[in-house]
Amino acid sequence: MRTRLLAAAMLSLALPLQAAEFKIAPDRMAVVDGQRSFVLGLYEYPKDDAVLDEVAKAGFNLVYAGADATALDRLQARGLKAWVNTGGAMDLDAGGDAALREMAGKYASHPALMVWEVPDEALWNCWYGATEWRRGAEPARQRDKITALQDKALAEKLNKDRVQVSVLYAQGRPAEAEAVADAIWLALGEKQPHPDWSLATAQDRSEKMAAGMVKGYTLLRSIDPPHPVWMNHAPRNQINQLAMFNAAADIVGCDIYPVPQCEWVSHSDLLEQTPAAVGAYTTRMQAAAPGKPVWMVLQAFGWADIQPTAPPERKKAERRPTRAESQFMAYDVIVRGGRGVLYWGTVAIEKDSQCWRDVLSVVAELAELQPVLSAPDASLSLKVSLAPTWGSVDREVRVLPKDVSGKTWLIVVNECVEPVKYTMEGLGKFDGATFTDPAAGVEVTVENGGITLPIPAQSVQVLRPKM
Repeated sequence: MRTRLLAAAMLSLALPLQAAEFKIAPDRMAVVDGQRSFVLGLYEYPKDDAVLDEVAKAGFNLVYAGADATALDRLQARGLKAWVNTGGAMDLDAGGDAALREMAGKYASHPALMVWEVPDEALWNCWYGATEWRRGAEPARQRDKITALQDKALAEKLNKDRVQVSVLYAQGRPAEAEAVADAIWLALGEKQPHPDWSLATAQDRSEKMAAGMVKGYTLLRSIDPPHPVWMNHAPRNQINQLAMFNAAADIVGCDIYPVPQCEWVSHSDLLEQTPAAVGAYTTRMQAAAPGKPVWMVLQAFGWADIQPTAPPERKKAERRPTRAESQFMAYDVIVRGGRGVLYWGTVAIEKDSQCWRDVLSVVAELAELQPVLSAPDASLSLKVSLAPTWGSVDREVRVLPKDVSGKTWLIVVNECVEPVKYTMEGLGKFDGATFTDPAAGVEVTVENGGITLPIPAQSVQVLRPKM
């Protein structure tokens, strides 16, 4: 079975990777040159040929190329597809018309191009700079200047004003808080260093950018109909804000890097802070773009890898994901309805590291299952219940049935932070059939329309029909 799966996976990868046209199936799966394909992407563009060969061998089918014909040629030579980021050219209200037309003219006909990408985290960046300045750097800078004042009466007043700024922000009154902060700069004899970095006007900026990007999207699709537009968000903002931007894309998703769960790392601001935040954000992205494919960007680095000035204790804590965590996060996307996973951060890790080997291993596992992951979801009404246990169990065991050439596979993910025993009902037509996952070491026969199995904390079972 493994040999047949591998052969089918290689076929499913080989055909679409030479395609010139990308379509989206009604069930949101990518269809490249008529072949359904679950997307396995890499944000890094490896300049080392040996590393790029590893990427192709592992089963990646989409790699970042940038607006560079040579990069596209290198990927094409290895049977890999590419995406190109349009950058600010997508925002026509910011003057991107000519640049967008030029980019499409240069690269739309290249056989390696599969999809365009808009500026990364565009919505969040309308808020992020203002947040970092107004709530972080500005208070610290003003306090330093106030401390240096010779006029102690003025210093006392401005310190009280700074307290008032904090109170106003805490009360959800950013416009009033920023007015007081701006007045402090005037009292210090200085101009506001960053007058455009305002939380009070962040929504106005985001609405303006979204409108410009919708215009850019409309123009790009009219110039280049075969290639869709993909938008990646930060793990932030509300559904209606995300939806406003998603009008400028055919495919959406977000990046979420939840490992490790510690006081220094809080990439998610949802209640869910464990690696299961990946699945929660997958569902959230679908809610913000009904009917559109969701591709999620997963963690392939440790936070310490991108924090070179962090003290030793933080570097030790901000570790890289284990293979088990990487595997869980990928399948959590899958069972939540995601149609692709892409990896970010590999540029910051050594190519002889365990983390890099783990990423390649997980991608190879997913690539081998390409015929399963890209297959239609099976039409089954399943019910999953959990046996009594010591934990509160405020998460779920989720299952995604797949119709693989007339055979049903069951992808099971335990999002709970403790091991549980689950019972899956609704399998009546499979009574007497046996399902197995050799990698997980489980095998079970359907009796009375159901199966019962134990499953470790935040882990995966891919149950296939036993031949």
